[in-house]
Amino acid sequence: MPWRRSWKALAGNGVRQRFHELRLPAGSPTLPVWIAIGILYYVICLVVLYRLLLHGLSGAFALSAFVLMLAAMIYNSAWNWLFFRRKKMRASFLSFIPYGMLIAVLTVCLLRVDLWAAFTLVPYLCYLPYATWWGYRLWQLNRR
Repeated sequence: MPWRRSWKALAGNGVRQRFHELRLPAGSPTLPVWIAIGILYYVICLVVLYRLLLHGLSGAFALSAFVLMLAAMIYNSAWNWLFFRRKKMRASFLSFIPYGMLIAVLTVCLLRVDLWAAFTLVPYLCYLPYATWWGYRLWQLNRR
């Protein structure tokens, strides 16, 4: 499957091994749950992109939302490379700061363009603070 090859190009082959190497925060999801979260993230992204294309990309907010959604997807994929391949815990945590700002601006644009698309993003908006906390705890627990 092509998507699997591209994901492995960013995350590498040792995802399961990487998780076993790490000291995880208490109550961390298991690897299959993280995979499900990742799949849901991309489903949300695709629904948002579909809604934006459905309305057309006329107008600054619609075009901005489309570009920001694509940027968020690319950024998320780059995080996999940073976290799994480069094993940079601090950098992967710090990357949440600009990413959170990107998602905030995306949300504002979606609210101006398509409320349903913005509503689709709500589960991810609820998850993102947890992911940021988890990234911070992971960095703290695995300092060398």
